[in-house]
Amino acid sequence: MAVGDGLPVRAVVPVWLAGYQLLGPVYGAQFLGGAGPWGVVVSGFTAGLVAGAGVALLWKPRLVGRVVYLGTGAMALPLAAMALAAPLPLLVAATAAAGTGLAISMTVWSGLLQERVPSDWLSRTMSYSTLGQILPVPFGYLLAGLASHTFGVRSTLAFGALLIALAAVVPLVIRQVRWLSLAAEQEPVAGGEPVAAARVPR
Repeated sequence: MAVGDGLPVRAVVPVWLAGYQLLGPVYGAQFLGGAGPWGVVVSGFTAGLVAGAGVALLWKPRLVGRVVYLGTGAMALPLAAMALAAPLPLLVAATAAAGTGLAISMTVWSGLLQERVPSDWLSRTMSYSTLGQILPVPFGYLLAGLASHTFGVRSTLAFGALLIALAAVVPLVIRQVRWLSLAAEQEPVAGGEPVAAARVPR
């Protein structure tokens, strides 16, 4: 696994933050009736994070590539629910599912990095990863604000949901991503014979 394999996951972060943190409260004010209902939605996301952390404590998935990307894809659900003007209970459920998927995805991905990246590279790798996530966020906020003003809040949320879904699903077309596993497991290769997962070379 190369470090760059996490790029689509990192690309999701500015889209998610612009959709959920920036446009979410706007959607709550325009379509849900204010801060009270939106607070319920946020509580659903937090409950999902807690639930996902609990699942990650008890579950060691075998095919971690699928878990990471599908867990990340769950973050498209709240944006899609808002774009479709879903009822509040359904929106809360979608947001809870996103929190659960995010917590599991982050935990599994962090464990994979610690296993595959040599210890003397790990802090730098995590720093580059964090920088890659945070750097585009201000531009995402600006673009989301302009898009929502031009096309409307719900249309912008729909586009964000589509971007997140594509970033999560498209990498799974790659065989190596679908069969990515921890070193204790084995990964099938093109010839059909499984081989032990390789570490990033020093």
